[in-house]
Amino acid sequence: MKTYFNAARTVLIFLSLLFYHISVADAADTPKLVAATPLSQTAIQLQFDGELQAETAEDLNNYRIAPDAQIEYALLDQRGNRVLLMTTPLEIEKAYRLTLPNLQTGIEITLPPINEITFGTGDAVTFSGGSQDTTLLVNKDRKTRNNNAGAEPTLLCDPTGSVFFAVFDLFDAFEDMGIREPAQVLEATISLHVQRCETDTPQTVLYRRVLLPWKEGRGASTRAEDNELTYNSALHRNLPWNRPPAQAMLSGINGDNESDYNGSEDVAHRIDGTNEIQGAGKRYEFKSELLTDAVRFWVANPDYNYGYLFALQNGDVPIIFDSKEATDETLRPTLTIRYQTQVRSETQN
Repeated sequence: MKTYFNAARTVLIFLSLLFYHISVADAADTPKLVAATPLSQTAIQLQFDGELQAETAEDLNNYRIAPDAQIEYALLDQRGNRVLLMTTPLEIEKAYRLTLPNLQTGIEITLPPINEITFGTGDAVTFSGGSQDTTLLVNKDRKTRNNNAGAEPTLLCDPTGSVFFAVFDLFDAFEDMGIREPAQVLEATISLHVQRCETDTPQTVLYRRVLLPWKEGRGASTRAEDNELTYNSALHRNLPWNRPPAQAMLSGINGDNESDYNGSEDVAHRIDGTNEIQGAGKRYEFKSELLTDAVRFWVANPDYNYGYLFALQNGDVPIIFDSKEATDETLRPTLTIRYQTQVRSETQN
């Protein structure tokens, strides 16, 4: 009998130790919260150091905010390590404490009156997905080739006429965050990384707003399929450019009004800005009041957000930028928006 009890005791000790080691391992494998960023009066983004399971990440019972704030919705980002919490309205500059099951002490969060978010891809950005970019490749010997380079890791503009398009989908993010007033947008900046520019002489790149819908291609040397952007048309075989490749011709159409998007023009006649490129291996920021106005327009009219065309205005060498397919995520194109976190109508009440 004594031998039996000793054996049973040994088994219980073994199972206890096994359970302890499994629990420790599970705790070690559980992603830890590394940042909690209030984005608006009704949205907080959480960042973890590893991928989460949707069942756990979207369980409202796993989050608490005090004082007097309720979690209404939780959405796991496609990257797997970010969660967007939708809440009842938070007060500007009021201290709140967020607690999670594996964060016993909680973390303090405060919503500032002015905030900044970044769209694009990569670990440092606030929102991922929804972006498009592609190059319209122009061969000086065969200017009618129906190719574009939407699946390439680079974007190109050069003296032969090659241009590239870039667009960031703001609609879902701004809608989720509760940012619906165009006046809340204070400044917008597109950041592009130059991979190659084989001269120290400044080369000027311009950007114009695109006024027609387009679809990026799947490669650099394959023929464009139906509804893909080409040298000849915005939508392959269906919507020819006024002047290939997507060159603006008519003055007075600049993309500020819905009537500008009626197909009478491909790209805005107005140049929204320029930037001097001098050297490779660094980022260049494209920003202007007209670019900020474009973002304000897209907040109010998300269906007309077709992004920008970038072209070489003055220069004699090709400039190669990194695209959203770049292997290094930190080199991909981004759009940064500085904005007011409080809706104007609420401010006036």
